[in-house]
Amino acid sequence: MLESKKENYYGYEVTMYRIGDHLWISNVMPNVQHLVNQFNYNKMMWVQTTYTTDEIEELFNVSSNVLK
Repeated sequence: MLESKKENYYGYEVTMYRIGDHLWISNVMPNVQHLVNQFNYNKMMWVQTTYTTDEIEELFNVSSNVLK
């Protein structure tokens, strides 16, 4: 089972799932995107962005089945 945590994103509560030590991905939000927290090793800080399911599959090599 994946580790999870709740996070507030502009007033909308999302569940974030830990994919790896440096990557957390949320369930799909109403805007059909996922909130992604990833650690940037060049800047040594966490970066929060949103991606579509297709972008996550391509960028992070994470199956869409894991994101459901």
